[in-house]
Amino acid sequence: MPMKILVKFLVFDLPPGFRDAEFILPEDARVGDVFDACLGLFVERGVTMDEKELRTATVIVGDKWLEPVDPLSEGDIITIIRPMDGG
Repeated sequence: MPMKILVKFLVFDLPPGFRDAEFILPEDARVGDVFDACLGLFVERGVTMDEKELRTATVIVGDKWLEPVDPLSEGDIITIIRPMDGG
């Protein structure tokens, strides 16, 4: 059974109104599947995004940091935080 998740983007230079995205994913979806869905959404909306930048972002659900192989659950609210440049 498919599951619905909400993705919030922090510190990304995205157009206004693009802050949150809702996805319907397969029940065995993992964080890496969210990256794929996000990249597809960016292409669909004509937004340029560096794939490496997205795939190296910090991913958090609640107070837990996740890796690309970690499984997701129905109703998860995922926060993706862009990698920060130091200086």
